[in-house]
Amino acid sequence: MSHSSQASPSEAPGSEAPSPKPRRLSPRRRVLTGISVVAILTLGLFGASTLFDSSNTASALRGHPEKLRPGCTWDSSGYFVQNCKVWSESQQRHVIVQIRASSGSDSGVYLLDGMRASETRSAWTTDVQAARVYDAKADTTLVMPVGGASSFYTDGDGGAGSNNTIIKQETFLTSELPAYLEEQFGVARNNNAIVGLSMSGGPAVTLAERHPEQFKVVQAMSGYYQTDNPIGALGVFATQSLVSNYVSGIVNMWGKPGGTRWTDNDPSKNVGKLAENGQVLVISSGNGFLTPSELAKLAPQDQISAIALEILSAVSTVLMQLQAKQSGASVISLPNYGGHTWENWGRALGDGKGHVLEALRNNPPVTAKTTVVSASGSPDPEAPAKVTMAVKQAAAASPALDASILAAMESTDAASASSETPSSSESAAPSEASESAAPSSDDVSASVPAAPESAAAESAAPAEESAATTGPSGPQLAPSAPPVSEQPASSTTTTTTQVR
Repeated sequence: MSHSSQASPSEAPGSEAPSPKPRRLSPRRRVLTGISVVAILTLGLFGASTLFDSSNTASALRGHPEKLRPGCTWDSSGYFVQNCKVWSESQQRHVIVQIRASSGSDSGVYLLDGMRASETRSAWTTDVQAARVYDAKADTTLVMPVGGASSFYTDGDGGAGSNNTIIKQETFLTSELPAYLEEQFGVARNNNAIVGLSMSGGPAVTLAERHPEQFKVVQAMSGYYQTDNPIGALGVFATQSLVSNYVSGIVNMWGKPGGTRWTDNDPSKNVGKLAENGQVLVISSGNGFLTPSELAKLAPQDQISAIALEILSAVSTVLMQLQAKQSGASVISLPNYGGHTWENWGRALGDGKGHVLEALRNNPPVTAKTTVVSASGSPDPEAPAKVTMAVKQAAAASPALDASILAAMESTDAASASSETPSSSESAAPSEASESAAPSSDDVSASVPAAPESAAAESAAPAEESAATTGPSGPQLAPSAPPVSEQPASSTTTTTTQVR
């Protein structure tokens, strides 16, 4: 059964269906369509840029002193100073930090408070308007931590006072606070200065010595720098006892006076680190003579303490200047006058500003230092002492010859000498090496005479060992000794004794 289909007239063979004519948009609609496309693309690009910027908060928020950061409030002192609460994990509390953002740079200046630091605000916003001294043209972020009275801005070994208060100021200033500043204010971790006065003058130098990768320059005013001695320890004890009632603070902070922790935190004994890392020290003190304005402001009993404290600081400052110069550190000494007052320190802040900013802008950042950690992976506070002890032990373990071996060597040398006639150049080497092994106290280098070319190879090693062990530097690993057959017995014995 076949089925026949009938085509409609429009589908007849040989004919094509007419295509509809394209509708042309009116000029008005074309304009509206173009505007819509541009708007959609603009919104898309804006959303993408916002998403990208959110992943780089530090760069986005660098500068802008007029912008209030999350969780911060404006301070009553003005000058765009913000009061920000920064969480300290090591101390399990929030620390108020007063901050004035830069105009666009990534540098920062940390300003530490004095012995009687308040727990509500930094004296750098009241007694001295630091934000006015370092104005917008200075283009640096001011960082003014609140609190820290009698803390010496260090990490205490134990709790302080009757409340057993945890003090981890060094951890906060060098680890926790930099992370916050980088995120919220765009402050680089390796482009900072630190400023201290009175009680915080020495600790500011110590923090710079211990953290060169963070601080390029340190300014210290009216500080006390020789603390690892009975008088210095007594001063620390008096400060903590009278001001903060930390009767046991001196022991809980660094252990018993005279220990390793006291040496590690004595800025004058570690000042050579500033030279090693190319850091700059700006230092000053008054002369102890009160100015007319200081006399007008201070009560009679306060005048006595302002005079006495500044005279003590002036003596310590002169000693520190000499120690720093001897170490080869870059030292800028600022002339100043007056007593132990904020008038003195405000003047010094302004005088040192140019030097601080120059170091921040021109000095290259210090490369990251090596951190010694414990077996658990946490930083070891006793690392410097352990490293020093390891060096001393390695030096003491240098190869030494037993007396019986030396006697056998001498008899062998005597037998060989009788059967062989040495040349003049060969016989000169032992005698000259013996002379170089015992240099005079006047000039070590002058005690090593010039050896003939034929004897240079044999006499060079003993001479270098002698110079290395009699130099002024600290404990060093002794180089491996030459083979027994190539060095005189007397030179070996003398060198081993000097290393120990």
